[in-house]
Amino acid sequence: MRKRLERHLDWNLAKRKALVTPEWLRDSVAQDHLLPCADYAALPDLKEAAEKHCPRSTSQSIQTPSYKPSSPFPSPHTSFIESPFRTAHVNPGPPAFLLPPPVPLLTPKLDHTARFSCSRASPLISVNQSLCSAFDVLRCSRVLEGNERSALSYARAIARVSLTVNSAFPRKITASERSEVQKLPFIGAKISKMIDEYLFYGEIAEIEEKRKSERFVSLSLFASIYGIGPVTARKLYDRGLRTLRDLEAYYEADIGPAPIGQSDSTEMNIRIALELRDDLVQTISRDEVEAIHSTILDHLNAVEPGCVSTLVGGYRRGKPASNDIDIVFTHPNTTSAKGLCTRLIARLRSSGLVTHVMHLSSFHEYNTLRTAHWDSLEKALTVYRTPNDGQHRRVDLICALPDTYWTAVVGWTGGTTFERDLRSAAKAIGLKFDSSGITRRRDSKIIYPRSEKEVFDIIGLPWVDPTLRNTDA
Repeated sequence: MRKRLERHLDWNLAKRKALVTPEWLRDSVAQDHLLPCADYAALPDLKEAAEKHCPRSTSQSIQTPSYKPSSPFPSPHTSFIESPFRTAHVNPGPPAFLLPPPVPLLTPKLDHTARFSCSRASPLISVNQSLCSAFDVLRCSRVLEGNERSALSYARAIARVSLTVNSAFPRKITASERSEVQKLPFIGAKISKMIDEYLFYGEIAEIEEKRKSERFVSLSLFASIYGIGPVTARKLYDRGLRTLRDLEAYYEADIGPAPIGQSDSTEMNIRIALELRDDLVQTISRDEVEAIHSTILDHLNAVEPGCVSTLVGGYRRGKPASNDIDIVFTHPNTTSAKGLCTRLIARLRSSGLVTHVMHLSSFHEYNTLRTAHWDSLEKALTVYRTPNDGQHRRVDLICALPDTYWTAVVGWTGGTTFERDLRSAAKAIGLKFDSSGITRRRDSKIIYPRSEKEVFDIIGLPWVDPTLRNTDA
């Protein structure tokens, strides 16, 4: 335990402080006076220091502060599940590093000329939103056609022109600013020419032609169905399919609930998605996202009391409506966290809340000899049925081990380009980042951030609020 502590705090400093568990604060509040620290020392070796440096109460009662976030979307938005059966010493709450700061973190002034989008401010709605949306048509087209290199170019262009009042370029792009925009990284000659065309005519001919293309319309429709990627979409188009009715005829079947472990196949997922399409294409309001989150947490609490969770994805970036719901959760005890997602899914299915499990993966232990991608997350991609009106919603449940909780939160919050640039920024300084954790490339040493901000600190990036990680159009 001491070695683990010393990764984050100098031992000499720890001996000059009263380093206690969060239970000291909870019990002190419950008993309305400051308790002796020695009984709550974080480590046995620090018991004497805790007793020596323990604060002394100067009043008869403890005043608990009430925090009011200055933003409607505080960072990080985390929910703590308290067990109704918990006692002070039998079932301690989560360690402090798994709990959010009491107030939102302040976002520093960000440089719009920074190379990586994870160092820039990308709002939900940009002052250049119409131009971003136009480029997104070409990006989608390139993805659907399998041209990832070209798609990446347009994705980077979108992230570049998505400017905000928090950046050094808070203006709508006009003819007078063309030369300045052309100097930005990833804005090459072709994209510059398109921007000129947009500024002069109000539209871009190639994009308008693409919008009307039968192939683009059909491929976009096919790819909107869960389980159909660009490759499958092109194969279906080549077989003569053009419309949703064509798809339904091709995958004709009546689908009922599939048992756990038997719905994780592409064709089955496509048939389920077609069967439930009318529900799954609906967007989900923030109120409904929060209600579903609350219900799932009630069941998670019943399975394993004392968990923490964070709503991530578009909801956390401030979207008024989401296409699906992403929830990252963990338990402070590593043993309890393992298999937690599987146990939660079993309970949700037995209660009728989850009707289909489209994918279910378990933890993979880290192996320093493996050079391939390693995933320490347990994921369940599900179809959730709302108890009141029976509507079906896509809900992704991501269970992380406590040491990788904050990398999972960061990895599941940002837009696609934001996350790609996070990985690139980490690679530039000899690290590897993904939602499973941070490792040092030269010796595969695992680095455990103790907060969301520390993820940015480790990679050498400025803090970017979740609502400013909308790099996609």
